[in-house]
Formats: sequence, structure tokens, C-alpha cells
Amino acid sequence: MPLRILRLGLLVSSIGWGISFLFTFAPWSTAADQLYLMGADRIHYQPLLDYWLKMASATFGCIGIASALACLTPARFAGLIYLLGPFHAVIGTVLVVAAISNDLSTDRHPTFPADITFCFVTAALISAPLLVTLRKSRSTGHPS
Repeated sequence: MPLRILRLGLLVSSIGWGISFLFTFAPWSTAADQLYLMGADRIHYQPLLDYWLKMASATFGCIGIASALACLTPARFAGLIYLLGPFHAVIGTVLVVAAISNDLSTDRHPTFPADITFCFVTAALISAPLLVTLRKSRSTGHPS
């Protein structure tokens, strides 16, 4: 059971981060329109913003690829998997702080609660099975 939950968390991570590749390959006008639909003001083309969007979205997408690989063969990516749970918790916390400090509201910025929820749910789905396995191995005296 823990492996199924772990794999579900890794699958959610791979989809949640992998979707960012849409911004990597989309032209600026499409990306800016999508950001507008997500609650941002209209953003006129600026070469450096386009560059940063592609850099960030490609990085996020690669996190998705790494999560997908870990989902397919968890034993080969154990080190990464142990980092992904806390990673999602840290990112979720950063997003909560950023949402509060920027006075985001769901009526104007409808997508930020989904981002925060994604991070904490994914952190729990990845971390919980690892903690259960660790607790079992400690109670039996066998290393995991």
C-alpha cells in the first residue's frame, strides 16, 4: 500500500510540474494570455520576461520529468524521492507566505489556492509512505 501511495504522489508531482512545459514552448502571446486568465494584469512582450518564463517553466517541467522517472522506478531514484516530499512542503510554504504578503484574493487570482494545495497534498503523498516504512523498519530493527 505505501508504494501505491508514493507512486500516486510522484505521478501527481510529474503532472503538476510537467504541465509547465506548455509555457516553455508557447509563444509569448499565448503564455501572456494564459497568465491573464490566471489573474495577472496584461503583460506586454519583454524579451527578458519571455526568457525568464521559458527558464522557469523548463525548470519546473524538468522537476516533472524527474518525478515521472522516480514514479516508474522508485528504487533507482530513492535519494530524489526523499528530497521531493520536503521540497513540495517548502514550496507550499513559500507560496502561502507569498500569497499573504501580496494580498492575493481568489476572486482576482483564482489559481493560487490550487498551487498551494498541490504542493501540500503532493508532499503528504510522497512523505507519508516513506515515514510509514521508516517507522516499520525501526520497530522491526531492520534498516529500510
